[in-house]
Amino acid sequence: MPPAQPLSENPPNHILFLTNLPEETNELMLSMLFNQFPGFKEVRLVPGRHDIAFVEFDNEVQAGAARDALQGFKITQNNAMKISFAKK
Repeated sequence: MPPAQPLSENPPNHILFLTNLPEETNELMLSMLFNQFPGFKEVRLVPGRHDIAFVEFDNEVQAGAARDALQGFKITQNNAMKISFAKK
């Protein structure tokens, strides 16, 4: 039997959904963090919400590699970033 996936996990997508971001987060900070990964395209912040963002890659494999590498990355001491695949 395969290991159970968390219920909240969406199927693989080329767009990542970031949560638990600190108030001072901006597109430049996230771009610098994610552009080290192949296939990075862009960061989109949600107007009026500092705590969530979307990061787009060329494909699902590249997005998954970035998600796995940066899951739990602390932008500040108190904010461990949560990364999931965006809903399609």
